Amino acid sequence: MISQDFFNFEGINIFLLFHLAIPLLIFEIPYFKNRFRVNRFSLIIGSLYPDIVDKALLFLELGSGRGYAHTLLFVLISFIILFLVSKGNKPIALPFLIGCLFHLLLDMPYIPIFYPFVFYEFIELDNPIEFWLDALFTNPIIITTEIIGGIIFVFIVLNNKLYRISAIVNYLKTNPQNTIKKTNKIEKNNINIEKHNKLY
Repeated sequence: MISQDFFNFEGINIFLLFHLAIPLLIFEIPYFKNRFRVNRFSLIIGSLYPDIVDKALLFLELGSGRGYAHTLLFVLISFIILFLVSKGNKPIALPFLIGCLFHLLLDMPYIPIFYPFVFYEFIELDNPIEFWLDALFTNPIIITTEIIGGIIFVFIVLNNKLYRISAIVNYLKTNPQNTIKKTNKIEKNNINIEKHNKLY
């Protein structure tokens, strides 16, 4: 059994902006951005999913805040269910899985990642909101990572020109670059058709 010193209160903190920003930043890398069609809304949900589940269980006094949903087994089962429900829609299911895995990676080592194959001691908070707010303004690690997350978000907004709701919606649905390429292809095809019609 892993000792309480390993899985301690430091591991129950929340890194909201950081968890959201890092997976999104990966798909700003040109190699990934230009080659993969990614539903970023699904990626965002995945990057928050372990906390959504475990924090809800914490408030219901059924979990520790970083429990069952912070395990590889739970993430893989959730991915399989989404994959089946979406009828094998990879652009939705895979980003969800990637977001979840990044969440687990960023929370390491303070998570029961191999539960139930390895036993962990779970810690419960009496006043989680008070604990999280205090940590947000006093813990230098959380402050630093959240500032980094905020900077990444500013970069993403500027890099993708997300100044309008329509641009944000398009960004969340798929890769803007892919959409632009498809639009250009359609326009080129229309021009070629017009030229062909003029010739005949």
